[in-house]
Amino acid sequence: MRQSIRGYTDGVLALSSASADRGRSEWTELASELEAVSAVVAGSEDLSRALEDAHVPLASRRGLLTDLFGGRVGEKTMKLLNFVLQADRAGDTVDDFVWLAERIDAARRDMVPLGDVVLGAKGAEERAEGFTSAILDTVSDPRELSDIEDELFRFARIVAGSPELRAATSDRDLPVEARAGLVHDLLAGKARTASLLLATYLTKVGRPRDFEQLLGAVIDRVASESNRRLADVRSALPLDEAQERELAGALGRLIGHDVDIRVTVDPTVLAGFVATVGDTVVDGSARHRLDLLKERLVLPEADITTGERH
Repeated sequence: MRQSIRGYTDGVLALSSASADRGRSEWTELASELEAVSAVVAGSEDLSRALEDAHVPLASRRGLLTDLFGGRVGEKTMKLLNFVLQADRAGDTVDDFVWLAERIDAARRDMVPLGDVVLGAKGAEERAEGFTSAILDTVSDPRELSDIEDELFRFARIVAGSPELRAATSDRDLPVEARAGLVHDLLAGKARTASLLLATYLTKVGRPRDFEQLLGAVIDRVASESNRRLADVRSALPLDEAQERELAGALGRLIGHDVDIRVTVDPTVLAGFVATVGDTVVDGSARHRLDLLKERLVLPEADITTGERH
């Protein structure tokens, strides 16, 4: 079972919980539909074989599911089934469908899943990726996507800039519920539901010390949804809109993708800027130029006794 599938399922459940007009009634419907799909697939050797055949293209397996269940189950159920097809190995499809039905039914009964272990950075990031996919599946307006990105980015800056908050979100001795409650209280009423769900979920997966890393990965994922790359820019002075557009265009041409910049004023760069886009660092700061100049001005050592230079 891929961690991304667990995360995506958590996202679907979280969205239903956050909706006042759906909630538990939707879980009951989902559980019923998934149980029926699982029973049909498991009861047909031909269907199971087709769905678990790695040589059958993903598009064909999706088409088969749509033909059989598209008009018989809800949109959320189909999204869950299709996510499983794309996220896991074909040979695990039937088992994954069974797990989905059991997981949703357990949530409906207020049963907490057992057997989860503390995830390392890679596993936690994969689960967070799945959760993010479920949340972003409900966002169709590019402006809303940009707002979510802005809210998460600002929150990440707040955490990074507060030693007390960094200590609290990374404290392994602080219960998960306390860390999740802290993040919730900081964002409630100030951010969109999607941003609140994403940031809060990150306190519940992986190790507390990985919270900021996970938050950064989610911000990058949100940015990439609209074929953009997030450029973290540290500038000596605030930039106006025209300067931001010019810098974004220059960085975009350099990276080969559209770039969305987020500027933080940092006097330590002295002048200019330092931009980080993924693993790429563009250093146009005065400090960088001074360091280069210092290297060039280092004179060769002189032999004091002879006056000769080496």
